[in-house]
Amino acid sequence: MFKVLSSAANGKQAGALLAYIGTRETEFGEKRDIEIFTDSGQALANAEDRRGFLHQFTQTFEPQLENTNFIEVRFEFAGDVTDETLSAGLSSAFGSKPFVYARNGNSVDIYGHTEERAGPLAKILAAGRANSRSKALDKIEGGLREAMAKAGIRAAPEVTAAVGNERKAQYFLQKFIRAHKQVRQPNGQAVSSKQPMKAAAAIYEQWRPQLSGRERRNAYHLLFSARAGTDPQAIMAAARAVLEERAPGHKFVLAHHAETKHVHIHAMVQARSADGERLTFYKADLYAWREAYAEQARQHGIAMVATRRYDHAMSRPYTKEHAGAYKRAQNDPRYQVSDKTVARVEDKRQRRIDRGLLVANGAAIAGVWEQTAAVMRAAGVTGQALTAAQAIGNNVLQIHAHRAGEKPVATVSKGGGGPGRTSSFLSHPGMKELTRLIGATEMPQTPLEMRQKMARVNQALDQMRDTLPNAEQTRFEQYRDGVNDKMHDRLARLQYEQQKGAGGAGGAAPEREARGRDLPAREDTRQPETPRRQGEKARQRVQQQKDSAKQKGRQADEQDRKTQRSQDKEYER
Repeated sequence: MFKVLSSAANGKQAGALLAYIGTRETEFGEKRDIEIFTDSGQALANAEDRRGFLHQFTQTFEPQLENTNFIEVRFEFAGDVTDETLSAGLSSAFGSKPFVYARNGNSVDIYGHTEERAGPLAKILAAGRANSRSKALDKIEGGLREAMAKAGIRAAPEVTAAVGNERKAQYFLQKFIRAHKQVRQPNGQAVSSKQPMKAAAAIYEQWRPQLSGRERRNAYHLLFSARAGTDPQAIMAAARAVLEERAPGHKFVLAHHAETKHVHIHAMVQARSADGERLTFYKADLYAWREAYAEQARQHGIAMVATRRYDHAMSRPYTKEHAGAYKRAQNDPRYQVSDKTVARVEDKRQRRIDRGLLVANGAAIAGVWEQTAAVMRAAGVTGQALTAAQAIGNNVLQIHAHRAGEKPVATVSKGGGGPGRTSSFLSHPGMKELTRLIGATEMPQTPLEMRQKMARVNQALDQMRDTLPNAEQTRFEQYRDGVNDKMHDRLARLQYEQQKGAGGAGGAAPEREARGRDLPAREDTRQPETPRRQGEKARQRVQQQKDSAKQKGRQADEQDRKTQRSQDKEYER
C-alpha cells in the first residue's frame, strides 16, 4: 500500500515530522531514536546530524502565503486623542494589514489581521489567560503598545478575540459591524451598519487579495507498507527505488517502524527540488506511484500488484463516479479506468440491458414495475401508460426466468384454459376493491366496528388467494400478514380507548397481544381463536423477543470488536 499521509508547510513542521519518523517508544514508554537513511544513503545517527540534514532539507521551502488570522483588540487611552492622531497610530500599529475600527470615547475597538496563528490564541482566550503559560498574547499586545507609543498615543491594548479561518473571519467581521456604531476603515471611510452582512461581505472581498487560507506544501509524509511477514529490507529498498524514480533531485529520508505487525516504511520528501521541480499527488499521480511501488517490490522478490478502487467495485451498479472517471479518462490520458467500467458506462448510455443484472435482480425489478402498475390502476390511470408498465414488468420477469434457467410462470387466462401472461397479486383485478376496504379500517370508532371491517378485509383476501398462482402465494401471505398487523394495531388502540373511557383500570393491552387475541381464523373469519392457540402464540412471541434481544446483543458485541480492531489498525498506522 502507498499513501500520502500529510504535508509540512515550514521548517518547524518538517522538524516535527522528522522527529516522528526517527523516534519510537520502547515497551516501557521511553522514546528512542531509530535509524534514518537519507537519499544519499547516509545514516542520521544523532540529533546533530538530523539538524544538519533538516537545514539542507528546508533550503527549497517557499515562503508561506498570507493567512486568514484575525484578532479583535481594545485600546484604553490614557489621555485625549484626536481622530487624526488615532488614525495615524492605528496605521502605524497595523501597517498595511487590513483592519476596521470603532471609537467610543476614550477607547477604540479594532478588528484586524495578524501574522500570529489565531487557533492557539483562541484556545488561550477560551481557557482563560491566567490558566495558560503562553506569552503569545503578551507579545502581540506589547508590539501594539510600542507602535502606538511611537505615534504619540499612550494606550493599553487587550486582545479579546481571535479567529483563524475564512468563514469565521467573515462572520466575526459582520458581528463587529453589528455590535459597534460608526465603524470606519483605515482611510476614515464610514461603514454602513444598516445591512451588516452585505457590508462585511463587501469589505472582506476588498481584503481577499491580501489573504489566503492555504499553506504551502513544502514537504510530504509518505507511507510504503506491506503485509506482515514481508522482508522489511526489501520494502526499504523498493521504497528508495520508487523515490529515486518518481522524485529525482528531491531530498528525502526513510525509516522503518518495526513495532507494527505490517511492514511500515515512512518517508519525508521535499515538495520542490533544487531545480524547482514540484511534486504533485493527484489521483493519476497516486496510481503511477502505486504502479512504480508494485513493480519495484516485484523486482525485490515480493508479490505485489497495483490496483485501483474501481477494480474492486465491478460488482457494484453503475454510478456517477464511474461516469466521472470515464469522462476524465477521455479528456486526460493520465487518468485510466478499467475496461469493465468503460463497458458499463457505454452500455448504460446506449441503453443496452445488462443481462447479468437481470438474472441477479430481475424479480425485484419486475416487482417494482408491478407495484407501479398497481398504483396507476388504483389512481384510475388507463390506456397505453398502464399497459406499458404492466408489459415491462412481465417482460423483465420472463427474461429473468429464462436467463436463470427457470420455467416461466404460467397463469390461467381470463378465458379459463390455456396459459396466460405472468401475473402478480398487486395487479389482481380485486386489488382496487381490497385497497378501498383496507382504507376503510381507519374509520371505525369502536372495537365492534373494527372487527366487522377486519372480517370484510379477510374475506376479500381469501377470495383473492384462491385465484392466484402458486408462485405468488408466498408473497401474498407476507402481504396479508402485514395488513393484519396494521389492523390489529388499530383494534388494540380502540380497545384501550374504550377501557379508558369506561373508567377501566390498568394499562393498555400490548398491540402484539391484541393481535394474537383478536385475530380471526383464516378458515372462518367469524370465529375467534381458541385459548390454547392464543397461549401458544404468546409463548412464541416471548421466545421471538428473547431471540431478537440475544441477536441484537451479539451484533452490538461484534460491532464493538470491529470498532476496536479498526482503532488498533489506525493506531498502528
